[in-house]
Amino acid sequence: MTYEQVKKQVLQLLNQYTIAGTEVASSYNNQEDYLLRIPGLVNDAMMEIATTVKKIPATIELTELDGEVVGDKVRFELPEDFYQFKTGDTFALTTDDGHYFHTNLYGLQGRQYVLIPLSELERGVRYTVTYYRYPRLLPDDPNPNTELDNTVDTHYAIPFYVAAFLVIHDDNFQFASYYNKYEDKLQKMSPGVSVEMTSATASDGGVFVGDGYGYGMGYIWG
Repeated sequence: MTYEQVKKQVLQLLNQYTIAGTEVASSYNNQEDYLLRIPGLVNDAMMEIATTVKKIPATIELTELDGEVVGDKVRFELPEDFYQFKTGDTFALTTDDGHYFHTNLYGLQGRQYVLIPLSELERGVRYTVTYYRYPRLLPDDPNPNTELDNTVDTHYAIPFYVAAFLVIHDDNFQFASYYNKYEDKLQKMSPGVSVEMTSATASDGGVFVGDGYGYGMGYIWG
């Protein structure tokens, strides 16, 4: 959904889109105020949804980033859009012969850095990290064709959030009506599919990591 589509739906909810079939001018009543406030409220809604009911997964390959050697480890800074690690399949590695495994061979430093064993990187292992990111926010004056971030089902909830907070100080009944509809849409959203991991210790001290559904196991060196 584009910003123009969201804006149009918000104004329709507020009965501010047309009068007798003619589009309402920005100079009419508080129309201009509504138009100026919509981008910020859209951003508020996208941020709330992406950090609660519908998180946005992203994957990066650490070894494509610039790392800093710290003792026997290499420190990589997490991306600016990092929100939190994804449960179940956060860290994975690909060996130099092309095998892909989930792994626990990493360390964390605060909320900003990941530490990877230098010895692993020296032998050609490539690390990938799956995490949840913050949404891409709109500027103050968005291009009408700018696509909203996250999935389509989240886009259809956002106009009700925006409409609710545009009338919050003017009409308590309308605010409650729009906000209840927004919350109803949130409750019906699916968080998506997430792989859960199980593990078992091998005789040599390594760890086998499964996908939780019995389709396969990977190996982590001890």
